[in-house]
Formats: sequence, structure tokens, C-alpha cells
Amino acid sequence: MRVFQPVEPKDIESGPYKFEGKKMLITAGDGTRVNTTAAAYGGVGQMWGKKIVYACVRKNRFTRELIDASKEFSISFLDNEKYRGALKYLEMVSGKDEDKIKGARLNVTYYEGVPLIEEASNVLICKALYRGVMSEEGFLDDSIPAEFYKDGDYHIIYVGELTKVLLR
Repeated sequence: MRVFQPVEPKDIESGPYKFEGKKMLITAGDGTRVNTTAAAYGGVGQMWGKKIVYACVRKNRFTRELIDASKEFSISFLDNEKYRGALKYLEMVSGKDEDKIKGARLNVTYYEGVPLIEEASNVLICKALYRGVMSEEGFLDDSIPAEFYKDGDYHIIYVGELTKVLLR
């Protein structure tokens, strides 16, 4: 009989898709405007016979409006230490009020029409497939909304088909 060896999940994750403790930039545009938001919740997997990405965006984010309009988005991974100031700026400013990408001294480029952040080391290009709004009723563990959603500002979960991975 073979014996299973227990391994902590964090010990088998690797690469830029680790999604743990790092910020990523979710970027979308509607043909006239582009915006990005710093996020920390997401992952990569398989669903509906497709390679997928899921990412969580707050309801009040301008980027959410652009994803809903265009049905596509990118996820850009930056060196979080090198771009610490830019990430902080992006979290403090609304793209509805100003061009916050320019204000963060970052640049937008495009891959097949999908906007992304030029300074990224890795980018995931995604076609939006699904969005769902989290709610208190959906949680089976009551400690999560109590800790992360005290103000009721639940995330919207986007599931996107991973159509291309861009590496430097």
C-alpha cells in the first residue's frame, strides 16, 4: 500500500500565477477609455472545457464597468516591489476622475485589441464568460464575510477564458 504524503497547498504553487500576497492589475477598455485596478484575489484553472482565470473586482470599480462593456480584460503581473508606488497610487485614485494609469507612470499597450500594462512581466488575456456577485447568503463559512466584508462591499467574481499568455 502506498502512503499519501501531506503537502501544504502553498508549497506546490509556483510561477507568476501564484496569486498569493501579490497584486495584479486587471485592465479593460471600451474602445474609448481604458482603466486598470489593482487586485489580489484570483486564480487560474479549468472549467467548461476551457482554461480559465477568475478574478474578483469590487462593484464600485470603474474597471468593472469596462469589463462589462467590452467582455474582455487582461491581468498584468508587475514586480510588486519595483512598482510599489504605482500600485499604491492605482489603489487610491479612481479612473473615473482621471487617467490613473498615466498618473501611476505606467503605459498601456494592446494585444489583439485588449489593453494591458506595458511594464508587466507576464500578462493573461481573457474573454469574459461569467460574472457573479458575492453575497452574504452564499458564504458557508460565516467568518469570511465577518472579516472581509464588514461594510457589505462584496466582490464580483469574473470568470474569463484564458485566450493567451504573454511572457517576457
